[in-house]
Order: sequence, then structure tokens, then C-alpha cells
Amino acid sequence: MARTPVVQMKGITKTFGHVVANHKVDLDVYPGEILSLLGENGSGKTTLMNMLSGIYFPDEGQIFVEGKPVTIASPKDAFDLHIGMIHQHFKLVDVFSAAENIALGLQEGGMLLDRKQVAQKIRAICDKYGFDVDPDQKVYNMSVSQKQTLEIVKVLYRGTDILILDEPMNGLDNQGVQEMRQLFLKLKDEGKTILLASHNREDIAALCDTTVEIDRGKIVK
Repeated sequence: MARTPVVQMKGITKTFGHVVANHKVDLDVYPGEILSLLGENGSGKTTLMNMLSGIYFPDEGQIFVEGKPVTIASPKDAFDLHIGMIHQHFKLVDVFSAAENIALGLQEGGMLLDRKQVAQKIRAICDKYGFDVDPDQKVYNMSVSQKQTLEIVKVLYRGTDILILDEPMNGLDNQGVQEMRQLFLKLKDEGKTILLASHNREDIAALCDTTVEIDRGKIVK
């Protein structure tokens, strides 16, 4: 029985002035898999993932989620489709705590979220996935791997089932890389779909069910 992609990108093209970042890219992502998008810096992998997460909008082509054509014009549109992206440069406020960063910009019934409730939900997510995040810890006191984990918790808090990570192993020591690999496998075991955009095959190849290579804006393998 043929599998149905949870995400399809068909004929995706994106240009910036005279620079063609992506040219007629087709990409299928299947539910519950870890897919690696491999490419050197400037290959177009981050631009492609930014279109899936609502940072950029394609000039041409169509994105499908669970077989339906969708419009992803903002990160909120992506979150509404249960898609969340962890960027290479973390989107965290250093002087805020983990809980404050997660609650930032979120509202419930028009009211700002209660920090105690946020902390409880963070602990529930951490218990489920085996993460180690202290809701009260300030970001400026966190290691790179702790910040990465916080970003993952942040998108899970928003109900994400499809996680995109851009260069997830950058800045991690050997222990951090091993911890991040185990974290991704745990997420997969829990049914999450993961896209890893990276220039380093060695860091992520052993994790991945599918590997796709991109070069000069085109899928080559």
C-alpha cells in the first residue's frame, strides 16, 4: 500500500532579485519519518524550509499538507497546520526565563497566559519526551543544547507535529550531539515528523529515514 506524504512541496520556486534560491523543487515528507535535507551553505535548503514555516512565500508552486493545498503566509499559518521551525539562530530572549520565552506572544481568550499554567505544561511535555528544561531558568544561563531543547519544547507547546530544524548540531559538543540525536529519536517514537536541514552529513545521516540533497536551489538526489 502506497504511503501518503504528510507534506508535499511541488514546483517550489523562490527568487531574491536576480538570485534563484529555489527552482521548481519537489519534496515529499512522510509521517513519522526523519528526513535530512543536505546542502552546503547557500544551497537553498534554509530558504525552502523557511517557506514551509511561513517566513517566506513561494513565487511559484504549491504546498500540500495531508493531501490538501494550503497557503502558508506566516509562522502562525504554519503553526495552525502543526508545523514549527527551530532556526539556526535561536529566537529566544536571553533575559527571560524558559517559561516566559514560551509564553511570549501567546494568549488564551484574549488574556496573557498564566505563568504557573505554562510551567505546568512545560513540565508535562518534558516528562513525556524525557527533556530537561527548568521553566524558571534564564536563557542566558543555558548551554547551546539547553537552548535547542527549549526551542523544541516551545514548538511542541504550540501543538507542532512536524518539526523543522535548521543546522541543529551547530555549536554542540560531542555530548550535545549525542543528546540531540536521542531527542530526535524520541520525538520520532512519539509519532512526530522531523526535517533536519544541514550541511554536515556525518552529524545526522545515521538518524534519518530519508536523505535528500539540494544544490544551487535544486534537488539533486
